[in-house]
Amino acid sequence: MNTQLPFPGKMFRGADALLCIGEYCNTLGKRVYILGGKTALDKTQEIIQKQMADFNIDVIATDWYGGECSRANIENLADRAMAGKADFILAAGGGKALDTGKAVAAKCLLPIVTVPTIAATCAAITPLTVLYDEKGQFADNLFLTECPVATIIDTTVILGAPSSWLAAGIGDTLAKMYELRAAASRMKPTSLTMAAVSNGQICYDIIKHFGKDALESAENKRHSTALDATVDAIVLFAGMSSIYGGEKLRNAAAHAIYNGFTKVPKSHSVAHGLIVGYGNLCLLALEEKSDQEILEEIKLANRCKIPTTLRQIASLSKEELEIIAEASSKATAMACMPFEVSKEMVINAIKRVDSLAAQV
Repeated sequence: MNTQLPFPGKMFRGADALLCIGEYCNTLGKRVYILGGKTALDKTQEIIQKQMADFNIDVIATDWYGGECSRANIENLADRAMAGKADFILAAGGGKALDTGKAVAAKCLLPIVTVPTIAATCAAITPLTVLYDEKGQFADNLFLTECPVATIIDTTVILGAPSSWLAAGIGDTLAKMYELRAAASRMKPTSLTMAAVSNGQICYDIIKHFGKDALESAENKRHSTALDATVDAIVLFAGMSSIYGGEKLRNAAAHAIYNGFTKVPKSHSVAHGLIVGYGNLCLLALEEKSDQEILEEIKLANRCKIPTTLRQIASLSKEELEIIAEASSKATAMACMPFEVSKEMVINAIKRVDSLAAQV
């Protein structure tokens, strides 16, 4: 059986990488439709507009993506792109904005260039869009046939964002090791599953070595080798883990628990990756790992400013915790665990992590 394996195209990375965007986009066509987050567009548009003008590329429109990566927003933006006869899409922002842009490009059968303005997920390079409803609750995963043709990782832009976004990216990236290791344990090894797990371990090793120093760089708004390495892990290596892993080896309990948290509005102000990072610890508890192993991972999470207790995410009632646990246990991602997980198991895992975190 043949397997279609999409890979990202070109990667421009480093300080002032955005200055490469015009020359590259000139190879894609002469009409671009730009969408993104409000803050992301404010921070990048002066450079992007000048770059497009310098290479005689017509910007047919620049639109806010709508605030949620929802089917309705995707439909509306795709209509705008097609009405303007765009040759390609350019999306700037965080994960939801980039995911929206990828889905718009797929619907229009157009190439897309992504510009992550925060290093919070691997969304910039993956062939996947995470869909939400208009209330911000997780709805579904939309698997795409193509990756972005180019990604511009400008660390000067990323340094302009609050350092908490980098912490979120670290939490999301650490999940590649925890989740892929768990999910792969129930599967027969292949070259792709082994590559996915190995990339997940690389992500973990880079974060463990560079993560704390990278956060200090982000807090002090200065470039560093640690920052570059950590951003590479968040966007590039984590993204490749997802590509190698595919639909069956992409997520597990950490993302399932995040999906559960989206059912409670109190958690919506907490970044995806921070909740996933907390979910990593709960995954270890579900696996019945030793107290010592979980304590060591709690210490790593603390160094990387990832939540280690439920209260750091939100103050929840017993009923709200049960809603989260129920939704988590039924999430598609939870089925990737090597054993069945119940609502009660999720609640017990959360309580165990909270108890252990109090010892650190």
